[in-house]
Amino acid sequence: MLRFCLVFATLLSFGQFADHDTFKDCARVNFCTTLRTRTPENKYSVDSDSVVIDPDGGQLKFDLLDTNGSDNLQVIITRLEGDNFRVQIQEPDSDRYQLQDVLDGELNVLPNDKIVIDPDSYTIVTDGANVTIQFSPFSIEFTTNQGPQLVLDGTRLIFDKNLDKAFAFGVTFPQAYQLYGIHEHADGLALQTTQVGGTDPYRLRNLDVSGYELNSPMSLYGSIPVLYGHGSEATTGIFLHNAAEQWMEITNGEDNTQAYVMVESGALDVFVLLGPTPAEAVRQYVGLTGTAHLPQLWALGYHQSRWNYVSQDDLKDVVANFTTYDFPLDVIWLDIDYTDGKKYFTWDPNAFSDPVEMQQNISASNKRLVTIIDPHIKVEQGYNVYDGALEQDLFVKRADGSNFEGDCWPGLSSYMDFLNPDARDYYSSFYSYDNFPSTTPVLAGIWNDMNEPSVFDNSIEKTLPGDAVHHGGVAHRDIHNIYGLLHTKSTHQGLINRDNNTKRPFILTRSHFAGTQRYSAIWTGDNQAEWGHLSVSYSECLDANLLGIVFCGADVGGFSNNPSEELLQRWYQAGAWLPFYRAHSDSSSQRREPFLFNEDVQAVIRNAIQLRYKHLPVWYTRFYEHTRNRDPIIRPLFYQYPSNVDVYNIGDHLLLGDDILVRAVTESGVESVQVYFPGGTDEHWISISSSDVYEGSGFIDVPVDIQGIPVYYRKGSVIVRKDTLRLSSDEMVGDGHTLHANLDADNKASGTVYLDDNTSFNYVNKEYNYLKIDVDGTDVTLTKIDDDANSDGFDFVIDDVVVNKIIKKPQNGIPGKYETKIYKKTVDGQLLKNLKFKFNDIVTIKLA
Repeated sequence: MLRFCLVFATLLSFGQFADHDTFKDCARVNFCTTLRTRTPENKYSVDSDSVVIDPDGGQLKFDLLDTNGSDNLQVIITRLEGDNFRVQIQEPDSDRYQLQDVLDGELNVLPNDKIVIDPDSYTIVTDGANVTIQFSPFSIEFTTNQGPQLVLDGTRLIFDKNLDKAFAFGVTFPQAYQLYGIHEHADGLALQTTQVGGTDPYRLRNLDVSGYELNSPMSLYGSIPVLYGHGSEATTGIFLHNAAEQWMEITNGEDNTQAYVMVESGALDVFVLLGPTPAEAVRQYVGLTGTAHLPQLWALGYHQSRWNYVSQDDLKDVVANFTTYDFPLDVIWLDIDYTDGKKYFTWDPNAFSDPVEMQQNISASNKRLVTIIDPHIKVEQGYNVYDGALEQDLFVKRADGSNFEGDCWPGLSSYMDFLNPDARDYYSSFYSYDNFPSTTPVLAGIWNDMNEPSVFDNSIEKTLPGDAVHHGGVAHRDIHNIYGLLHTKSTHQGLINRDNNTKRPFILTRSHFAGTQRYSAIWTGDNQAEWGHLSVSYSECLDANLLGIVFCGADVGGFSNNPSEELLQRWYQAGAWLPFYRAHSDSSSQRREPFLFNEDVQAVIRNAIQLRYKHLPVWYTRFYEHTRNRDPIIRPLFYQYPSNVDVYNIGDHLLLGDDILVRAVTESGVESVQVYFPGGTDEHWISISSSDVYEGSGFIDVPVDIQGIPVYYRKGSVIVRKDTLRLSSDEMVGDGHTLHANLDADNKASGTVYLDDNTSFNYVNKEYNYLKIDVDGTDVTLTKIDDDANSDGFDFVIDDVVVNKIIKKPQNGIPGKYETKIYKKTVDGQLLKNLKFKFNDIVTIKLA
């Protein structure tokens, strides 16, 4: 293919806008409007005669009396492992839907060791927390050693028969300054204050919103109803275990941080996370909903996609040109037009007439293929997927009992009822090599899109109506936000079965909920080629990481419209530091594969992708450590530096682990940017692109050019890289590592590295090599972390050691300097000749 030099027009600032005629604000949703304006009242009190204490079961049960004469309520408070609690409130003999499939296994309930009984209250006393139930007016206050942390406010507890099954409740965070969470919104990292007559509440209803707006509380594709209240002394949170539509009114500010939660239906089932640090609160939540399993290594490389590569020859040309122009690539993607008439698990017989040959061609250059498969099924007799689902009665129903049919990409479509276990099994069976014809292991992953689910009908907000009916007679409104989760769960099982549980599945989903991380990665959907969308990609993925969905990215360059060359380069540079790294674009946009640009632009993009590949050992190690400790892969500054109020609203910086600081360049035409260096004057950050060193004293103006964005290693860290340049992760497997040791004032540094077979679940059975690396002067010591792990076949090979030592300290915002000394194993006398290790004991090597 000839290389075309394309001139991209800068996107006009107005871009696209979400369709407010289709997607509702609170004023157009009856239960939201009614509950939002309801005046707080002292409505409920505890019936002290109803209190039942179950110490062994860890529960306290009691009734609430409604002073206005309406139905009473029942309350159950359950103590969980880690001094966290579950609060359930509902009517007696309630038929509310109790959410399934979200929590990761059975809860670990602890006994209530001590309950203090007073005339006006009961208090559950544990080593780490007290829970006080105030009788009248009713409230539940959670207190830790740091003081009162969270209050469920009975004055804003509303169950109203006139609103069917809608309810509301209030929660206050006494020590918090700022609220975070409730993914997904195209907004800043810190939630903004909303109020009646001003900003709408944040909405949680999974919807297919194209051209979405920035700085908006509008719903997008995912819903994770978790709120963290953070202050300088403590962080606490709540997780509302409910998949119905929700609206959350947010108030931030010292002594007044609170949320008012309005829900359409389902159960009031709240998990209270008592922290007290951001890390502990996040781990507590992820402990409930599960960790992402380790991805295959190739999934952490660079992915190239477009809607659509029009033929197998077009796709093969793209792959070939990545090699010709020396761009690393691991995965090529196919959007909907590879199918025969938008019928999934098929191939277009003309444009993709020989899929097996195409996959062989891709594999020959160590690449893989991902294809899209959506949940809507074309209504067409003779289409095997449809016929079988129709015969077995596996589709979502209308309220009248007929199969729901609506328009989507294939035209008239029905929607698989994933709440039905039989439907999940049936759907998953089509991922087998026999049932998805002409597929091979080269088709290594699946893209589940349009699974909010999307229906091309604006009158129902482009999704299934709330009165649609699922397996067991469950109304769709009760489970709307988990439809995509159930879709990916089925796909995940299909890939597990397809490969006989020998490979970790890779799935990308658009719609998501709490627990999605157990099955899938996510991306931020149909973003636009605008600077603001580049900026918000960091906020959205940082937020997702705080809520357990660590494998997150955004379409590099923007899905819609055409980025300027400057924006495209900046996006490749910033996107390289998000966990999922994929370029994707709309069919109406100009082609923008990196080899189509002039040599200067190519060089910038190539360097950005190569920098990603050099750090693949870091990414892989952090993902493994997430499976052990539940920590985010990328982290906002406040997560690592919780007492620093100056970083609470910073969303365009991220920390990869705790040792790499990145600041995206999200402004056009700048020659410098403000970088916040955290940690205090004793903390130092070493630039990877110059010899500058900065102290952790706050914002500093840092010069930038188009060649890169600000990236820094923390003093005292060892960053393990692979600096030999290759064109795919497969080609890097046999390469040795380069240790970048960034010495502190005591000439010490430390880090970790993880190695396994890059593919299987054998790591669960401790087949891996996990090492601690300590540098002390000229000694490098490597220690096996898990003595019982089997490291056979996972040798750690060191090529070079790069030692960075500060020779001039930074001061008062003026950068200092460091010097670099490189020790190569090929230089006689500087390193051992063979730096290839199996570890049963500690090994120390000399650098000089």
